[in-house]
Amino acid sequence: MAQHLQGIAMGNYSGTQALYHNPAFVADSRYSVYVNLVGSQLYTANSGVRYNAPYSFLSLITNQVSSEYRNEKGAVLFPRAYLKERLNGRDKWLNAGGDTRLPSIMFGLFKNKIGVGFSTRARYYVNASGITEPLSRLISKTTRLEELQGQHFDNQSGRLHVNALGELAMTVGGVVMDNETDFLKVGVTVKRLIGLYNAHVEINNSSYSIQPDPAWTTRTPSIPRHMIVGDQIDVKYGITRDEAFQNIKPNASWLLGNAPAGSGWGFDLGAVYEYRPDVHKYSYTEKGVRKKDASKNKYLYRVAVSLTDIGRVHFKNPTYLLQQEVVTTGKILRYDDFQNLKGSEGAFDAVNEAFGVSGSQAAHFYSVLPMALQASVDYNIQPKIYVNALWVQNLIPQSTFGMKSESMLAVTPRYEHKWYEVSVPISIMNRYGSPAIGLAGRAGPFWIGTDHITGLLNIGNPKSFNLYFGVSAGLFRRPPDIGNKCWPPENSWLRRIFSRR
Repeated sequence: MAQHLQGIAMGNYSGTQALYHNPAFVADSRYSVYVNLVGSQLYTANSGVRYNAPYSFLSLITNQVSSEYRNEKGAVLFPRAYLKERLNGRDKWLNAGGDTRLPSIMFGLFKNKIGVGFSTRARYYVNASGITEPLSRLISKTTRLEELQGQHFDNQSGRLHVNALGELAMTVGGVVMDNETDFLKVGVTVKRLIGLYNAHVEINNSSYSIQPDPAWTTRTPSIPRHMIVGDQIDVKYGITRDEAFQNIKPNASWLLGNAPAGSGWGFDLGAVYEYRPDVHKYSYTEKGVRKKDASKNKYLYRVAVSLTDIGRVHFKNPTYLLQQEVVTTGKILRYDDFQNLKGSEGAFDAVNEAFGVSGSQAAHFYSVLPMALQASVDYNIQPKIYVNALWVQNLIPQSTFGMKSESMLAVTPRYEHKWYEVSVPISIMNRYGSPAIGLAGRAGPFWIGTDHITGLLNIGNPKSFNLYFGVSAGLFRRPPDIGNKCWPPENSWLRRIFSRR
């Protein structure tokens, strides 16, 4: 997952949103049926630059930036000066992306002892890691940064991976222990993964310098440009053709076969334990059988542990894949060579030409999922008031080809009602490097939130942002009927006819 939605996904009325944390939540839900119509989230975090624009990230993504910061055509101006560098000599990294949660459903069977869910979503990731600081500065500031011009840089390395996936998943969970005070449920999610897009670059121990481009100096001396002179280049790069997106066919043979650019399988495993010392308060007897009120939460505290996103996507359809590996010297990358490119293949060809190669090698590669360990504790302080602690630890090494999860630690107090909810996530996100406070809420079918409200509002030159929202609804499990009801009912017409006046 790009980010963890701790402000909205850890409550007892989270429905399918909770299944991405732990598939065991599908069993013994407070819903008999829950449907997610649509939801989305966006997230970005890095260690190299801070957001330093005169308008907030929220106004940027909602297109509310004032005309003062737009050009004559109405486009928002975002010069590189709005990215404030964080220089400390260390390698840099970036995690960005999100997901779009498409129609999904979960429901209970056998009095909700068994839960089943079906979900669909699109996922998109940008992961960069191990980028040496001079190379990071070149990427974020380009050759126009005067501090880089005329200098030589040795032993430069870095990795960039861009992925877009489609996901169809089935979740099954069940209650395996219900000993009054001790309650345990487990679950598993099986995911069919469709690799829609991939672009990657891996640079190893390369050296380069930034020099004036003589062609520009002659043509426009008042607007000089610089070029990258690659003294030693060791690079591997690849991309999927644009047709991989254009030829999507969401039918069974396409989804389960080898027609997409990539495909694979993934799994989530989870268990949830609840300690219920006052379970008798939620019990009743019906026809001599002791039952529990299915509409109520019964735990004093809840412990959940899961392993999510086990698996990988194999990009193997040669129709859509382009890949090259180059070890060379004395190559030049000019500004003019990368203008007016025609799609992904045009960018690939331009890089090939700059490095003096052509075509594509036999291409196939695996992109691992962002496997993570997730653990949470949810404590019921008093009716409707809870405090949740969530820990997420990325398990994929930074050198691995593929996607990485965001490691973080959060404590989230919340007020919870079946029709509405308010929470205030307090977290250390961005690989435990950025403290943050957020605000999230649910009202009827609508939910919205952020785990980093100061980043969203541009307070303190933030390094990370996130925002999530969606529309979902469900049928709540019913409380027990009152036993030994009088008949006819108090307000019935039969009682009025035969009652004394």
